[in-house]
Amino acid sequence: MKKQQSPSIITVATTLLLLLLSISTVEGARRKTYGVVGSDSGSSNLKLFVFGDSYVDTGNFIHSQSYEPPYGITFPGHPDGRFSDGRVLTDFLASYLKIDSPIPNASRNASNIQNGINFAYGGTGVFDTHINGPNLTAQINTFDQLIQQNIFTKTDLQSSYALVNSGANDYTRHIQNGSFFDIPKFTSTLVNQMATDLKRFQSLGVGKVAVTLLQPVGCLPALTSIDLHMSCIDLLNKVSENHNQLLNDAIKQLNTEAAGKTSFVTLDLYNAFLSSIDTLKKARDGNSSLMNPLEECCVANVGHECGDVDDKGEKQYRVCENPNVAFFWDIVHPTQNGWNAIFPLLQSSIGQLIQQ
Repeated sequence: MKKQQSPSIITVATTLLLLLLSISTVEGARRKTYGVVGSDSGSSNLKLFVFGDSYVDTGNFIHSQSYEPPYGITFPGHPDGRFSDGRVLTDFLASYLKIDSPIPNASRNASNIQNGINFAYGGTGVFDTHINGPNLTAQINTFDQLIQQNIFTKTDLQSSYALVNSGANDYTRHIQNGSFFDIPKFTSTLVNQMATDLKRFQSLGVGKVAVTLLQPVGCLPALTSIDLHMSCIDLLNKVSENHNQLLNDAIKQLNTEAAGKTSFVTLDLYNAFLSSIDTLKKARDGNSSLMNPLEECCVANVGHECGDVDDKGEKQYRVCENPNVAFFWDIVHPTQNGWNAIFPLLQSSIGQLIQQ
């Protein structure tokens, strides 16, 4: 079966380039573990439920490049459904919580959900951005159905965590559909829908919810290629900044309405990306063996993406010599090394969530 291509890979370069040119005034089964399960995690019932897109998907998008070489070459050593050479944000958070990464929903059964479930699906968004993949609302609906079936107890939910990463693919699809001049209005609509979705976790009884802010889209290799990966595109980062300001406001309101029943925090991917990239750039000045953090490790031939092969089986991409010194794996997704640099900058927020 021919693999389905992820919209976040195929279209992001062209659609966001159109944004740069057109919006000059805008300011915007296969479970693998990481870490050791420990009894000191605070509760034997602790579970992690994951929602969103390819930044947190660990294997739900079965027919995608994430199940093709060279994905997974660092961990687990073969393609395993992660959009990276290795571990992704979900794995790092699970390890921090001292549990195994939750099983992808596509692989779950009655005996393998002790650490929670990952509902995230690469290429999806808050709205419909993927022809087959469930949007954020649909992912939460599936979770709700399992709760109604008494798969998880009230105690399970009260002591559990939800991780939500969504929104980037919505901007790509919005621009692809020809909407170039209404980004501020779209951002407001998008964040309002996110808030509606997030509010459901309170009614479902989930105790703690971590919501990622939008990464600096102007730093993705798909965009930095415009100036030979010399710098981030600040104009495009304004899209992320505006999104994050509204989302932060929405999260504050949710915490007010939740009245202590459900705690929400934001994980600042935006500044974590920028800080990590800046640190790696400075380190590279004195170490030529390090890669430019604005370049991807897996470089696809023109008209192709990482993981593509032609009819003769010949690779239409090349992989850098050492992914462990690269920040980005492909034109959108960080390497395991990239996530390893990002995650420590998120830990203070996660720590606050744990203490609440």
